[in-house]
Amino acid sequence: MKNNIRWDNLTYPEIAKLSEQEAIVLLPVGSTEQHGPHLPVGCDHLMATAMSELFAEELCKRGKPCVVAPSIPVGNSIHHMSFSGSMTLSPETYMRVLFDYCKSIASHGFRKIVIVNGHGGNTTPTETALININEALGFPVYFTGYWKVDKTALSDILETQDGIIHACEGETSLMMAINESLVDPIYKETKGYPGSCLKVEDDGILSTFHRMESHTENGVSGNAYAATKKKGEKVVVRYVKAMADILEDDNLWDQKV
Repeated sequence: MKNNIRWDNLTYPEIAKLSEQEAIVLLPVGSTEQHGPHLPVGCDHLMATAMSELFAEELCKRGKPCVVAPSIPVGNSIHHMSFSGSMTLSPETYMRVLFDYCKSIASHGFRKIVIVNGHGGNTTPTETALININEALGFPVYFTGYWKVDKTALSDILETQDGIIHACEGETSLMMAINESLVDPIYKETKGYPGSCLKVEDDGILSTFHRMESHTENGVSGNAYAATKKKGEKVVVRYVKAMADILEDDNLWDQKV
């Protein structure tokens, strides 16, 4: 069935009409990388895409045209490459791909672009890429993680964590809400060490690059066993409302680079 909020489901005249309507374009970026023994390797881009579609649906209901661009399913995941199934782009390649995606979208007249992230490893290269993207396009392209829009949702709803870690109570609950069939029942027995290698890193005094096996043997950080579909559904509702509240504000689009 045709999905009218997905760019890749539309004809070019339909996309041209959305441009004339000054539609918001959501660009999901994620990763293809291991998520423990219980979540699919596509977890991050699947979540970014699903959440973007829910955001777009809510914005359209509020009278704000919105469309979801084709997602970038492979990101900066060098630190996961010791685990089977993981794929990565180099940070330089990822930034170039992101630049070309945004340039392509803008070439059709769209001036309201939001990159919706599903993977923490994309944060630094995306923020770096935005320097050149915004300079080239002449207007601000925004960047957010789908989990950033409501800073208390996870702490209010989860039982063992205050936020998203990796293949944890939060991500597992959200995936159950989006597509429960992709969650292996072994999640009920799964947990992993949530911290960094040294206390000075946990305290934010020093930072560096580590591969994932330096943190966790099973690829999990956090408590997957505590996940439930109900928790995920509650978080999704809060995220959707919070994002729509932010993006429907016309003042957001009047800013200069």
